[in-house]
Amino acid sequence: MIDFSILVLDDDELWVALHERRLEQAGFICHSTQDAKEAIKIAKTNPTVKFALIDEILYVTPTSETEEQRELQQWQGTGVIREICAQRSDIQIIVVTAAPVFLSDGDNQLFRRETAKLRRQKGVIDVIHKSDIKEDPDGSYDWLINLLNQPNVSANTSVVTPKVLIGLGFTSDERQAMAEQMNMPKKQYLSIAPLLEKGKSEKAKLKILDNFWERAKEKSVLLEMPGSKKLDPLSGIKAESSAFQILACLAKKTELQTPVIICEQDYKCSPRKSKPQVDDIPEHDPSSVRDYTYENGVQFEGGTSKNSPLKVAIHRLSRQLSKFNVGPAGKLFMYKPEDKGYHPCFELGIVLYTIKNR
Repeated sequence: MIDFSILVLDDDELWVALHERRLEQAGFICHSTQDAKEAIKIAKTNPTVKFALIDEILYVTPTSETEEQRELQQWQGTGVIREICAQRSDIQIIVVTAAPVFLSDGDNQLFRRETAKLRRQKGVIDVIHKSDIKEDPDGSYDWLINLLNQPNVSANTSVVTPKVLIGLGFTSDERQAMAEQMNMPKKQYLSIAPLLEKGKSEKAKLKILDNFWERAKEKSVLLEMPGSKKLDPLSGIKAESSAFQILACLAKKTELQTPVIICEQDYKCSPRKSKPQVDDIPEHDPSSVRDYTYENGVQFEGGTSKNSPLKVAIHRLSRQLSKFNVGPAGKLFMYKPEDKGYHPCFELGIVLYTIKNR
């Protein structure tokens, strides 16, 4: 039995009606409005509201069809979210927006940056794009309903770390056979952990994992945001890159339940032809200080041009992941002198997914 209700805020009555219809069909109670002030009032005064669907850009209703004649409401989505969170930290917010698609105009990097800005807001557990709903309404609302139904959603999502996952792609028939073999539900992504449980020893598990790895038609890096079950591909990290090699190594160790740390011997480096000993680390990078801290004090690299290949790769990977909103670059990896390796400060794993027909 559902014991909570959902706040829906959108200036477009058609979107409000669509959200209401889909959610009420799934058994949820909705409190809907096109007015930002009314939404804030509902959130503050109705303790049953535990989730909110909030549009990012809010125009005064009824909205004009002419862009120049549209007038923005006093409160926009970001302000509404901030005001609600100041009063109700237990409300989990999903931003429903068309703005990143409109603003980016086909620029994928700008699109990801605008989406990441929305996700960084306190209380926001994920973002759903209106273009995705239009393209696949059933899939989009199925994901949303699963998100609303999942138990024990953290009331403080800001301290929950995102999951960076390695995805192994299989054909639809292969993936369906795996799901049936393990009696797993038909979801877009399957965790590899239940499949590894067939192996009792570490050697047996490694053999099973290597088998899946070799059979995969594609490999990709995916990000699951806090509180969400929606995975977004990190298209900037390619399967042949050093960044992928590091994440893949750590993800394998996670699934095999061995110490999740990467050392020099785990990293197979191919030096760049132009500059085989490039020092890509800023002079005052905090990670440089951390990496060279010992019991007797701190030792700096000074003017040397020869850095550890793994250290340079970890630094570059940290900057990449920070752009995808995984966390601050300087806090994504921790160097452990006793192990002479790097430990990730975020969650990892491996999932299986179906390759779409092209």
